[in-house]
Amino acid sequence: MQLRSLIRTHVWSKIGNGANTSAWYDYWCDLGPLGDFLSPRTITDADFRLKDSVANVYSNGIWTWPVAWRDLFPVLIQLDQVHLNPAKLDRLLWRDGDAINDFSTSAVWHSVRHSEPEVNWCSVVWFAQCVPRHAFMMWLIIKGKLLTHDKILQWDFSRRKNMNMMCCLLCYENYDSHTHLFFECKYSSQVWSIVRQKVGMSSVRPRWVDIVDWLLVRARSKLVTVYVAKLMVAATSYYIWQERNARLFKNQVRPPEKLSEIIIMTVRYKLMGAKLKNNERVRKLLGEWEIHGIANNDDGG
Repeated sequence: MQLRSLIRTHVWSKIGNGANTSAWYDYWCDLGPLGDFLSPRTITDADFRLKDSVANVYSNGIWTWPVAWRDLFPVLIQLDQVHLNPAKLDRLLWRDGDAINDFSTSAVWHSVRHSEPEVNWCSVVWFAQCVPRHAFMMWLIIKGKLLTHDKILQWDFSRRKNMNMMCCLLCYENYDSHTHLFFECKYSSQVWSIVRQKVGMSSVRPRWVDIVDWLLVRARSKLVTVYVAKLMVAATSYYIWQERNARLFKNQVRPPEKLSEIIIMTVRYKLMGAKLKNNERVRKLLGEWEIHGIANNDDGG
């Protein structure tokens, strides 16, 4: 009911015999609802009823409204081209711009949703057989939406007096920020230097912009190596943030070697259940991850 005003303009009545379409308030002609310019008093003064259908104001091939209306509202002349067909029933359709089609949930969704041009990093974050919580973390990082200390300080200047709020809990050497955590921090840089060896990204520096640029070049690739690289970057980002929060809220600390091991094992477990093509390239990669005897025949190669 709250969406009524939004979808009302999309509900289009294709006139047949006109019996089931409101003459004044439905969308059945390009003029829009006639009630937008014909007031209730104008309608009733002409001996029409507000609940009249299109059929009620059409007879013997002509519109039965007063001739004076054509002078007062010249746009009505355009309706001379509209003719009713007694043999057909009115039909409700869905209109989006100039396109008028049968109703479907897909058509409604594309008409009413807010849409933007696809961003170039879309397939880096959201891809087939990703880990949803890792992908969500990637999305937050790319959008710069994680609640790092530098953001908190922008909102609450009084906290600037608390130096702990300005310190990275992973390395204790710099501000806690998106750029620092991923992966310029000494701790996260160590983690990245270890895990990148497993996915052919040894030459990619521990800087978020460099890592994303590397992935963007290969974003549309179907190679299994690129798929694993996406998994690794997302998992590393997720666990770095998890480690930061564990230190902040639970006072729990894990060395970079331990966190790297957890990240690599997480990706390995994902690969064990992933649906991959059964070809030489995939078998070689699975062998490098010490995954054997798994028959996968589906997406990715």
